[in-house]
Amino acid sequence: MPHRPNPPSHCRRCGTCCRKGGPALHQADLALLRDKSIHRADLITLRVGEPVHDQVKGQIILLDAECIKIRSQDETGCCFHQPAPARQDIPNGSTTPPQGHCAIHENKPVECAALKCWDTTDLALAAGTPRLSRLEILGKDNAMAELIRDHETHCAVADLLRHLQTPTQKSAEHLRHATTYDAALRDLLQEKAAVPADHLPFLLGRPLSEVIQSLKRWLAMH
Repeated sequence: MPHRPNPPSHCRRCGTCCRKGGPALHQADLALLRDKSIHRADLITLRVGEPVHDQVKGQIILLDAECIKIRSQDETGCCFHQPAPARQDIPNGSTTPPQGHCAIHENKPVECAALKCWDTTDLALAAGTPRLSRLEILGKDNAMAELIRDHETHCAVADLLRHLQTPTQKSAEHLRHATTYDAALRDLLQEKAAVPADHLPFLLGRPLSEVIQSLKRWLAMH
């Protein structure tokens, strides 16, 4: 009979969860933004209606509430995950974890603090607490708040899905108009308001062309 390793009972800092992507932020994480442990450039907004993988349910769902996540990078996962250097680059006596480390380990979000790969009970509880929204981070009187509301009016994900489900010439025109509006607003914010490009995923979410492609993939599975 093949040997089966004992399941973990403590965090081994193997980096597996980090490589799967960044966590969602909850209202308890607002302090991390206020003390600059996390910046807007570190965030991405998944908007209402977007397909996402629910870690607790283990399935793809359509978001029923806005979700602010720490952004991910293709190869290393969460943007705060620092991969381990090559063995030959580790100096003698170094305390660098062999599997890499989290750049904000001491100030990590509540989902990360609750995550235990051997028992998801605490993660499920943390995931069920109120999530942060863009307006809570920015403040309702922030100059960007009205732009975000306007973008949601013109580029609502639910409208995109509806037009994809009932393809007509009018639907195609709506999708083209929404995509053009989204791209133009991103350019305008950079050119006229000097908004850094790396803030746009937080302010407006993913480019609409990417959202539409994810909706098409979701529809193909259903």
